[in-house]
Parts: sequence; structure tokens; C-alpha cells
Amino acid sequence: MSCVTRRRTPPPLAHADPRRRAVSPATEELSPRRREILAAATTVLAQQGNRGLTHRAVDREAGLAEGSSSAYFRTREALIGALGDFVADRLAGDVQALGVRLASCPGDHERAVAEVSRLFSRWLEQPDLLAARLELTVAATRDPRLAERFTQWRDDLVAMVREVLSGAGTNDGTTAETLVAALDGVLLASLLLPARRRRGFVSDSVEQLLTGLGGDPDTP
Repeated sequence: MSCVTRRRTPPPLAHADPRRRAVSPATEELSPRRREILAAATTVLAQQGNRGLTHRAVDREAGLAEGSSSAYFRTREALIGALGDFVADRLAGDVQALGVRLASCPGDHERAVAEVSRLFSRWLEQPDLLAARLELTVAATRDPRLAERFTQWRDDLVAMVREVLSGAGTNDGTTAETLVAALDGVLLASLLLPARRRRGFVSDSVEQLLTGLGGDPDTP
């Protein structure tokens, strides 16, 4: 999709610097085995919920000998903390990549809407990631450290959407945060639909929400 520079060009995206750390140091240093365990934990949490997340269940999902995951994450608290970093960093990496793409076409509202829609469609293709994120978000209401990790990537996404709205001449300071909350609702609602309808529902909803709030800066 080519870039189209419109008359109203917003300032460069604050979060689009590719040198900006997208993942936590803890996740950068993960060994292949730890990544394997956390990927399995993501699936267990998504499919069995918070109560079902045990070391034994993770070992079974990963196809490892019983006791393997507890050798790396001694307690359930350690496992959940590492899983929170793992999931948040996957989301943060996607959001940073979105920022880089948007920065390459400042002021192109149509392109921005398409890129945000593409990101949400990509997340839709990872239902375990979305379900695990939902479970961890609930857990974060009781865990300040987990809440901080999830707030970081979400704040970045709000900043991206704020720039999209600025490019369309709509940014009152709170609209972007409200819009991201609405988009979260779209993702959650899509998980309740038949798989064949999810992509179209998300794509149409993102376009309606962003275009409806932002409009086109060339339109009187």
C-alpha cells in the first residue's frame, strides 16, 4: 500500500523509534527451553483459565517430563510473572512494529486505519494469545507488577491511535484511550463468533470506529 501525504501532517510518532526496547530484558534473555515452557503456559492459561495453570499442566502441554517447568519457574507466582512478561512483550513488539509502519506514512489516515486493522486481524489469528491476555488482565487487578507490564504496551497502542486521530484532525486527549477500549471490546466479542466471521467483523469494526471518529482531513 503506497503512502499518500495529506495536507495535515502530524508530528513524528513518539513511539516509532525502532531502537526503542520492545521487550523486557527478562524476555530477551530467555533460553529456548524457557520460551517453549512459556508458549505452552500461554496455551494452558487460554484453554483452562487461571485455575488450570499449573506446572503439571504446562509440562503436559509442552510434552516435557513432569517437573520440567518447575525447574525453571520454581513457584506458580514465578510462572505467572514470567508469563505476564512473555505475553506483554509479544503484544509490545507488534505495537512497536505498527508505530514504525505508521511513521513511514505520516498524515495518511486511510493507510493508518488499514494498518491498525491489520494488527488486530493478526492478533485475531492468535486466539490463545488473546485469551491468555484476558486472563492475565484479570490477574493484574490483584498484581501491581503485572498491571504495570500490561499498562506499558497498552499505553503505546493508545499513543499510536492518538497519532492516527491527530492525522485526521481529531484528538481531544481522551478519545484515543476510549477508542482502544472499544477496540478491545471488538476483539473480545469476535472470540464469541464462528471462526469464519471473525476477520470480517474485526476489519469492519476497526474501520467504522477509526473512520467514524477521525474522518478525513480533506473533507470539509
